[in-house]
Order: sequence, then C-alpha cells, then structure tokens
Amino acid sequence: MNKIIADVSAPMSSDQDGRPLNAPRKRANRCVDLTEVDSSVLIDGITMWQSLSGERKFPQRSDVTPRALRTLLRNTTLVRVIDSGKDYEYRIVGDAYVMAHGVSFQNKCLSQIAGLTPGYYAFVKPIYDRVVQEGDPVAPRGWIERGGGSAGHVYCEYVFLPIGEEAVDHILVFAVYIRRDGLEHVASSVTGSFAV
Repeated sequence: MNKIIADVSAPMSSDQDGRPLNAPRKRANRCVDLTEVDSSVLIDGITMWQSLSGERKFPQRSDVTPRALRTLLRNTTLVRVIDSGKDYEYRIVGDAYVMAHGVSFQNKCLSQIAGLTPGYYAFVKPIYDRVVQEGDPVAPRGWIERGGGSAGHVYCEYVFLPIGEEAVDHILVFAVYIRRDGLEHVASSVTGSFAV
C-alpha cells in the first residue's frame, strides 16, 4: 500500500489534554500503512478483514456478517458503493461515529449530506474513491471538527477497507475517536485536522 504522508504537526496546548493551541489546519491529515495503526480496535478490524479475505485481495460483502463484526460494531461504518463511486450510501453507522460527528448518516447517501457537511464530504469522498479505484485499504488519522452543532475537535484514527467480489462494492470503515482529555497519548507528530 502506498503511503500518503503530509506535515501534520500542530502546536499542542499540553501533553495532558492534547487540544491544539491554535485551530488545526484545514484538512491536514496523515495516512499510514496498516502496520502503523495504533488502535487495538482498528488492529482487530484489520485482522478480521484479512482473515475474511483469505487468498483474495478483499472479502465479499456476504463474508462480513453481524457475527463477524459483533465486537467491533460500535466502531464500524459500512458504506455501499453506488454506480462505481458516483455516490455512497451509509448502511451501518456505529455509535462511536455518531458521538464523534454529532449526527448519524445511516441510510443516507454522501450526496445528500454534501451541502450539510462540505468539509466532511471533501475529506471522505477522495478516500472512498481511492479505495474503490485501487482496491486497497487506506488508514488516515488526525483531527476532525465535530458536526451537528457540537463544538470542538476530536482526534481520530480510521481504516477504510475494500469489500466486494470482482470490484469494490462496499467499504468497511473502522474508526476510533479520542477526546484527547489526557487519557491517551498520541504524539504531536501525528496530529493535524480533517476540519474545514
């Protein structure tokens, strides 16, 4: 998998709370190789995805069952690819996503929410497109601005994993959001912003 690395350092107010001293830069982020993912939840998701893939490049949608996802559902989003990536529909949206973003997009298409959350659309659409076109996982991490009337930023780590038979027809997303209140430490060298 190719790495996309950007300079995403942002001055921190302290190691205790991890809040950016200044507002994080727009859409700064860092993609890492799957072997560099820090979160145990994401590592479990990657391991499950790899196991379901077997000898194939990625698993089929029928392989990804509620039973397979049972310990990861809170951190799971399942997105259906519409017309080879012209749009995307949110089929499963876990509680962690709703709490971090302040809104659930379940059963909505990305095109429907583009006007409501242009920054989110600008961030996620190229990632979805890349996963569909290349059939490879993408693992970004950094800061996101909360939506749905919620204030502030949340540090997050994601993995976007392709699913399908011959072509990618779904994207399985595992995400961890950290309020950065001093309970977990993430080095300032991996911070940035997915915010607009």
